[in-house]
Amino acid sequence: MGTQSLSGRVAIVTGASRGIGRAIALDLGRHEAVVVVTARDKGDSNDHPTVNQTAQAILARGGKALAVPADIREEVQIAAMIERVLNTFGRIDILINNAGIMVGDVAFTETAPSMWREIIETNLTGAYLCCRAVIPSMLRQGGGVILNITSGAAVRTGFLNVPYGVSKAGLDRLTQGLSAEFSIQGIACISLSPPVSDTDTVRRIYPHRRIETWAPPPERTAEALCALLQDDPMRFSGQVVSVNEYLKE
Repeated sequence: MGTQSLSGRVAIVTGASRGIGRAIALDLGRHEAVVVVTARDKGDSNDHPTVNQTAQAILARGGKALAVPADIREEVQIAAMIERVLNTFGRIDILINNAGIMVGDVAFTETAPSMWREIIETNLTGAYLCCRAVIPSMLRQGGGVILNITSGAAVRTGFLNVPYGVSKAGLDRLTQGLSAEFSIQGIACISLSPPVSDTDTVRRIYPHRRIETWAPPPERTAEALCALLQDDPMRFSGQVVSVNEYLKE
């Protein structure tokens, strides 16, 4: 693994209010990146942690952070978020497309069109919109890194939920397409595939299982992501990188 510094690099993390996204944002802050945290905030409460709380946690540790609540399914909100980041910091070096909806087992015959649309629009279309919004500034500055948080569900039927698996398979194809088009211009695009992690969402899906006995904490994915960014991201552009396999290297 390499030693490229993250200090001062401006990174946007979507879905950063909790779970893997929050862990990624905190670890980026620990590595002295300038962390822009965004998510669909639902108000300050214990039930719905917010990006403001994530940003405050980074600042409390001496890091640099900016909270910008936004719904990544809404193009206008994304454009406003990107404009604010560029006006504040002048550049965007890293985009982490982490925001997503994960639900438990749902048979295909029970999958309502509204569920299909919500999952695809959040997990796949939202990532497309964020990529489309940041790539022009990355091209102007001569490069950048896009990391899409994918899932083994893209290629395996580990649990019964077709739209989730389809959304992640589409995300991996997005990674391949962006890499093919933009790597020559200095933009690396990688899919990072975490193990099933011990998050509130997974605990809610499997309420009767002892998640901590088999699922690693989200900090493991954050560790792999920061190590990958300090490595040579272009070496992995267009690939699906497993968190567990990468950390074994």
